[in-house]
Amino acid sequence: MFIAACNNDEEKYNTSVVRNFEIQINDEPYVLNTGISTKFIFIYKNDGDFFANYSSHFRFALENGAYKFLATDLPEQMVPSPVNLNDLIIPQAIHADQKVNISAAMPYKSPFEDLLTMNILTRTGTLRLKALDKTADPAYTNIKTTVEVKRSGYKVADETFIQEDMEVSRTKKTTTGGINYTDDFIVFQTDEAANNVSIRIEFMNNDMEVVSTKEISGSFPIVANAVTQINFNLNEADTPVIENYEVTVNGEVYTTAKKINQK
Repeated sequence: MFIAACNNDEEKYNTSVVRNFEIQINDEPYVLNTGISTKFIFIYKNDGDFFANYSSHFRFALENGAYKFLATDLPEQMVPSPVNLNDLIIPQAIHADQKVNISAAMPYKSPFEDLLTMNILTRTGTLRLKALDKTADPAYTNIKTTVEVKRSGYKVADETFIQEDMEVSRTKKTTTGGINYTDDFIVFQTDEAANNVSIRIEFMNNDMEVVSTKEISGSFPIVANAVTQINFNLNEADTPVIENYEVTVNGEVYTTAKKINQK
């Protein structure tokens, strides 16, 4: 959309064209493919009121004044409705299946001559659970994994997280008694040990009755735009707490959660 029509000289000189901006995603140049009309630039008035939503394919004109710009490659998921910027909170997905990709709210004012860089940052990371079992356990046919997190939402206006305990969970059917079980949970970055996530696993039969419950000892960091992978055995007998596992955090290997938290 290109807005440049002016009915008179007064309107003409009360607007300026926004043309000097660039989009990045996690510090790398990001270019929307030609022919895709996704509108992933959101513009707010200086007081936070929603003003407009544009594609980066076109230059556009705005009334002279001060604004705040933000960008996301997931506009429908990140900004589902045009609320005031100060009220825009992106929740932790209850099933841990949604990335959060959004830039900071960047101040920008007329005549819009300086280069505006909107860097879309991934605010979530992936917790990957991978079972190493070679022997099946026929006692269960469903695995419910619950991840306890310390952050329930992300506030876009000031790039802060809502500090609140919550649980995200998912149930997967297994026909192999746990062999080859793997699952990914997308949760907010933790930034410090106090926000690390913990994991509880419930083993259920065909009637969804709980056969047994285990926890993975310790807690685990989540790095933005990276993977925390835990390799462990589901079916070790008489082990309500899983203590033997290997963790890889953003490519670095640890052997216990204690070492992770001391890092």
